[in-house]
Amino acid sequence: MVACALGAGAVGCAASGEDSSSLVASNEDPLTTTGPTYQAGTILRTTANLNLRSAGSTSATILRVIPNGSTVTVRITSGANAWVAVRFNGYDGWAYTGYLVKASASSLSGYSSTRAGKLANEALRVNGRAPGGYCALETSNSVVWSGILPGGVTWYRGNAIDISEYMSANVSYDKKVGFRQINVSPNSIPKGSIIGWRRGQCGYSSKYGHIEISVDSTSTRACSDFCGSIKKTCGSPYVFMPTTI
Repeated sequence: MVACALGAGAVGCAASGEDSSSLVASNEDPLTTTGPTYQAGTILRTTANLNLRSAGSTSATILRVIPNGSTVTVRITSGANAWVAVRFNGYDGWAYTGYLVKASASSLSGYSSTRAGKLANEALRVNGRAPGGYCALETSNSVVWSGILPGGVTWYRGNAIDISEYMSANVSYDKKVGFRQINVSPNSIPKGSIIGWRRGQCGYSSKYGHIEISVDSTSTRACSDFCGSIKKTCGSPYVFMPTTI
């Protein structure tokens, strides 16, 4: 049986994508000097391969190249000078607003609101229960029992961090089960997404982390073996969005 480990004051559960270093960004010249102001927490989508720089200038160090079609999260309200502070796959930097547009859950490429709704509804079956130490088990049960998996596909079961790290490292598996990892802040997690918290993150288990499913469209609540508020002040988790199959 897959179980969770109970730590002092927290519950933790027992049981990446494209390499941007090889990408070439779009030409940033000539640049405009004004742009839209984006509020912190806003999700943006790139419209071309885009440099993530250490500061808002073409002379600043390039930290990564963000692939076309990727999503980034605005870290602090910014953008009026055509440079916006963003986070991409754990990297903080600045990006030129000319190649960014707002993204919503419904416009994130491939998002399936139908599958998301089924998964969220199944996850809510535990609403009202107290934490029992079985977040990985019940999250996996929700995925399987919701009926959203394609026929003949086996869901990977493990402890909480095992599931998150396995999905993060195996894009081909994610496609088979109908999920895609996205880079969003805790304020913008699409309904029906699997949320994986790292070891020790947000006070969860230093050994197993935590895993849960977002159950509303406001990125407020999530359920595993119990339902509770999504943590908002301790960094971004793994997020795997349900996609159209």
